[in-house]
Amino acid sequence: MTQSDKEILILDSAMACFSELGYKGTTIERVARRAHVGKPTVYQLFESKLNLFESLVTRVLQEMKEEAERAYVEHATVEENKQAMIDAIVYHQQQHLFILQIIEETRNLKLQEMQELRTRIERHVVEYLKTLLETRLGQDDRDVPVDVTAFLIFRTYIALIAEWPSIAHPLELDTIRRAMLRIL
Repeated sequence: MTQSDKEILILDSAMACFSELGYKGTTIERVARRAHVGKPTVYQLFESKLNLFESLVTRVLQEMKEEAERAYVEHATVEENKQAMIDAIVYHQQQHLFILQIIEETRNLKLQEMQELRTRIERHVVEYLKTLLETRLGQDDRDVPVDVTAFLIFRTYIALIAEWPSIAHPLELDTIRRAMLRIL
């Protein structure tokens, strides 16, 4: 098994552990057991539980970007590309919700490192959305700065998948998609 295969196996196992046990309940030992590797193997690839979680978040965000980029069609209309790219992003809702839940759990634990990770993730996502808006969706000529629009899209998406269910039934993916398109 190559190092890349081991990394994928460990990240998949970490996703399952974090999903089932949360951040606090997940240990490197549990991840290693689930991946059927030794703890030293995990530590060779990831220096800490936080580093493992950050790598998992990076993988999820990279998958989201790849889906959005695959959805973009060079000769399609801007409206068609908006819809396709929003669909691609919303498709990963459950993975995004998982990450948000873990970050929220760690906010309650007051882990400074996790707060810094959350800030980096938010900056990264907003910057990516800004780039999409400018380069792929022609949104650089609006009255509102593009980075503000990117932030509003991100925050609206987060609110719809993570916060809305606390006041009403969770929304269907199609409803989330339509709401996101309305912002654009």
